[in-house]
Amino acid sequence: MSSFEDGAKAYEEEDYDKAMDIWTKTAETGDLESKYYLGLMYANANGVEQDFEKALELFTPAAEDGYMEAEYSMGVLHQVGLGMEPDSAEAAYWYTRAADKGHPQAQCNLAGLYETGEGVTRDYVKAVDFYRLSAEQGYVVAIYNLAVMWENGIGLDADIQKATNFYQMAAEAGLAAAQFNLGAILEKDAGEGGNMEQARYWFGKAAEQGHNEAKTELAALRGKT
Repeated sequence: MSSFEDGAKAYEEEDYDKAMDIWTKTAETGDLESKYYLGLMYANANGVEQDFEKALELFTPAAEDGYMEAEYSMGVLHQVGLGMEPDSAEAAYWYTRAADKGHPQAQCNLAGLYETGEGVTRDYVKAVDFYRLSAEQGYVVAIYNLAVMWENGIGLDADIQKATNFYQMAAEAGLAAAQFNLGAILEKDAGEGGNMEQARYWFGKAAEQGHNEAKTELAALRGKT
């Protein structure tokens, strides 16, 4: 009898028909992973036409039974409004379930809802707490968002050095927004003993990824020493 792993092997080999056939059968036995990955196939249009309503239909039982990845994906579908009307409160519910299990992206997305007050009561303390939990697992977006909060004194005492350190971590991981913000800090400090070459370097790295503001700043710096 085929197992979830057999379906996973077929999926990795891009034999989507075989993966679909296997996971459909294993899902019928109650296997949560199979239900979830079938949903992913519909969400990502792997071997089938993209169908977010079908993805939701498959994610729901897996999420209700506590499968963490399905809970996170339910949060995304509800937040963005894929296959349904956007519902930030429902997104927060599912993100919370996954975040409590330690899912870094769910923790970061939930923090974002607390930061903006979408679907929940705005709470910067909770936003910082969930960003930190996510950042501790190395999730780059959370590291970047903490840097923004330190730079602007949102939910944290303003601390440009901590902001710089966290921007540096996210920039080195390749996040264009962090590369740009780090370049902006280095440019601002260049007249006070900072490193203009480093500012140019990070603007350049962000510009290579298509960051328009970085392109503008890089062009402006070309005539400066």
